[in-house]
Amino acid sequence: MIASISLNGQVYSTAQKKLAATIRSLREAKGISQERFAQLANVERARYGRIERGELNISLNVLFALAAGLGVKPSEILGEIELKDCQPDSVDLEPEASQT
Repeated sequence: MIASISLNGQVYSTAQKKLAATIRSLREAKGISQERFAQLANVERARYGRIERGELNISLNVLFALAAGLGVKPSEILGEIELKDCQPDSVDLEPEASQT
């Protein structure tokens, strides 16, 4: 099961919520409105609002556009996200022992 938060019947992953919070925090620190930032990042305003609320998964292209608009590396946006935030609980990352 993916770590998630349920809001109004919708399920959002913890990774999405952390990503959204980081993007919002970086945008606000620059003193840029959502509308202006959506223009700078070349993302439709309504879509950007959903990204910032953690309602959308974003592509790498969008991640890079957002990072460019914020003047940061994409890794700075992803920095607070841990593997457990976006992987099923049952994933075993240890290599299986080979059977001989």
